[in-house]
Amino acid sequence: MSAFSIHSEINSTQSNLISLFLFISDFKNFNSILPEDRIEDFKCSELECSFNIKGITSMKIKIIEKHAHDYILFASQGLANFNFNLKVFFIGEANQNGECKIELYGDLNPFIKSMAEKSLIQLVNTMSLKLSQLKLESI
Repeated sequence: MSAFSIHSEINSTQSNLISLFLFISDFKNFNSILPEDRIEDFKCSELECSFNIKGITSMKIKIIEKHAHDYILFASQGLANFNFNLKVFFIGEANQNGECKIELYGDLNPFIKSMAEKSLIQLVNTMSLKLSQLKLESI
């Protein structure tokens, strides 16, 4: 296995960071930052979500750590060949618009990593961009 770390672009948010943090902390909203054309069978509960990435694999994710208005750390569950952590960062003052970025890291077979890296970079950039574009009511 080979460790990998992929960082999204940093995007300016259109909502304050408190609203974004609370929004993405609720798994029923997680689907809104995933690329619609690549995801199917999204299901969620209060503690986790699961979905299929078309043509690749099914995935289950849970929150393992939250630091109010700074970041949320998600982790995959039950995947034999692809375990990862996904960390969503909120940069700036909590009650103001700021910036967000997403990091994906874990371990992958080097051969699979070389094949999947471009898609994974596109995934985290899409998620960060969609999160930044959300227009939520201020809390």
